[in-house]
Amino acid sequence: MELKLDKTTKLLLGAIALGLFLNASNLFIDKAYANDWDLVVELNKSNVKIDRMQENLNIIDKNVRVLEKIINTAENNLTTTINNACNVKIN
Repeated sequence: MELKLDKTTKLLLGAIALGLFLNASNLFIDKAYANDWDLVVELNKSNVKIDRMQENLNIIDKNVRVLEKIINTAENNLTTTINNACNVKIN
């Protein structure tokens, strides 16, 4: 059985096929860009979290340095006090 189509029918079927293809590709393209956009948003959120973590680590680092100075000063004062107590002459 042979299907005979005239030029008008072929053009209409071609236009319908083209429309379906463009509609399908438009959906896929939108999803692809949405996925890329979602990825960019997630990366930006991650970068913000990393920046906050870095700021917190810098604050912790400064606090540790201050505590080290306090401990060193206390150790020096304690050593000096012990040395002074040991060097006291008893009459």
